[in-house]
Amino acid sequence: MNDIVRYQGLYGDQKLPFVADFIHIEPIEERSKFYSWEIKEHIHTDLVQLFIVESGRGVLFSEGKKTHLKAPCLITIPANVLHGFHFEPQIKGNVITLSVSFFETLLSNHQEIKKESKRLSSFYFGDNLEIVKEILYLKSKIQEELLTEAPEKLLAITRYFELLYLQLYREQYRTSANALISNNRNLGYYQLFQDLIRQHSKALLSVKAFSKAIGITQTHLNRVCKVVAGKSALKVVQDYTINEAKKYLLNTSYTVAEVAYLLNFNDPAYFNRLFKKRVGVAPGEFRKG
Repeated sequence: MNDIVRYQGLYGDQKLPFVADFIHIEPIEERSKFYSWEIKEHIHTDLVQLFIVESGRGVLFSEGKKTHLKAPCLITIPANVLHGFHFEPQIKGNVITLSVSFFETLLSNHQEIKKESKRLSSFYFGDNLEIVKEILYLKSKIQEELLTEAPEKLLAITRYFELLYLQLYREQYRTSANALISNNRNLGYYQLFQDLIRQHSKALLSVKAFSKAIGITQTHLNRVCKVVAGKSALKVVQDYTINEAKKYLLNTSYTVAEVAYLLNFNDPAYFNRLFKKRVGVAPGEFRKG
């Protein structure tokens, strides 16, 4: 196993040539181009980074996972977290690098935001142009302060960074809330689907007919079932049918063929094949054992 590559400075630097409140901003393409757009997995022992991608694409590698990046997006990299990148040559954006000692001075009275800001996270903003505009504004103000010698320069930079992390915290909260709403909606659709299956148990509809009764497309119904149950809508219907078949086989004296007809199978042979495929044994064997 290869040793983990550690950098005290920026990628490719083994030195730590900066003071406690070190802040550095450079274009993503500046360093990436030098390394042929491949930043091999490494860790920074004393640095925190934010990658702001304004255009182009890339891939983030970390702890054996691969995350595809598409602009506009932002990635937060805490200290001592293994990470690497592949960037497309057309990528545009900036890397903001902070010393850990400066980062630790931020948000001292807002521990929940601080806790979230210490995670490796990727934010894809899509068409949310307002947050993109706000983040780019805060980045430009930080750059502006770094290039001037105005009074209380460090105070201004600190506040801009805190506002930037606050924006990311709010975006994370918004995304989580939307996911919860979506999950609740999916659960509602899935419950309605199950109710309709029970209501039409004597003459089950097609998946297309079920989706129409629910008021969504067949593709949407399949997506709901995948999210909630991990299976297609057809398999949800089949599971219900198989469970009903098991009840008949265990609690009645109907023949296998009669059970098949009761469950609206016109072909008992097909019923036998489906039952064996889903249960592992043929209906007759299931009844015996």
